Amino acid sequence: MVTITHGCLFCGHRCRADRGAGEKGLCGAGQKIAFSQALIHRGEEPPISGPPPGGSGAIFLAGCNLSCVFCQNHAISQSLREAVSLDPESLVEIMFALKAQGAVNVNLVSPSPHALPLAKAIARAKTLGLGLPVVYNTGGYDSLEALKLFEGLVDIYLPDAKIAPPDGAVPGDIDERALRLFGAADYAWVNRRAIAEMFRQVGPLRLNGEGLAYRGLLVRHLVLPDNLARTDAVLPWVRESLGEDCHLSLMAQYFPTHRVKVGLNPEFRDFPGLGRPLSLREYDACVELATRLGLMNAFTQDLSARSYYRPDFSEADPFGG
Repeated sequence: MVTITHGCLFCGHRCRADRGAGEKGLCGAGQKIAFSQALIHRGEEPPISGPPPGGSGAIFLAGCNLSCVFCQNHAISQSLREAVSLDPESLVEIMFALKAQGAVNVNLVSPSPHALPLAKAIARAKTLGLGLPVVYNTGGYDSLEALKLFEGLVDIYLPDAKIAPPDGAVPGDIDERALRLFGAADYAWVNRRAIAEMFRQVGPLRLNGEGLAYRGLLVRHLVLPDNLARTDAVLPWVRESLGEDCHLSLMAQYFPTHRVKVGLNPEFRDFPGLGRPLSLREYDACVELATRLGLMNAFTQDLSARSYYRPDFSEADPFGG
């Protein structure tokens, strides 16, 4: 088990916060797990939610190592005020409670800031006979040190690939767009190393006879208006690095929210696309690109998804299901 000996290095920021001494890093997390809600979630990709009645045992954690200006979970990702601090044993109890409700897996949403106690919780749950796949549902800005903690513990990695680097950029270059939109100028480089490590650990997504994932990697990419996520470079990288059999979720659910909600914040006037939903033409072009690249294991969405994915974390079921 990895320990924090020189400060926290569990995400791309490598802020070296000494959590043992009470310091909190850029993500705001401390020594314990910041917990928001747990519920049966049927709105994930089909291999994650499972066939009806199914449902993923989603555990929404608070805090985030990114600061996406259009974050749909901003009520909990950008604040720890309403979070409950849990130790690993308490989280294990929640995992088993979800199992008792019929969850087909345990889905840890935004786990990166809580890597060390989460690894302890997963190990304990498996020792006690959890018997469900564990999903690591991440924004994709994870360090290799963090991911080493989860080798042999996480069954399914579900990372975002939020943006590609600028054309011609090399590791070490500053990506101003990634910095402004996600709060991480080196996001693409950290993300690609992280996804490669995840793939090394679990390989391609594998499904049982009912179409439910039990091991492997599924990469998510949110298509943004005006190609702000450089989707035309993300998809070729997925094909080249992970192969044509890679399972990809190509999401159409973007809508202006959080810092770009209801009229474009003047701070982002040079990114006018942030002020509007994704168009059908833009999304169809990305689906066509995935098809041309041979990415046939791609999950797509209707544009109506942007109406569903507006969670209200003040409710018992944030998605109104």
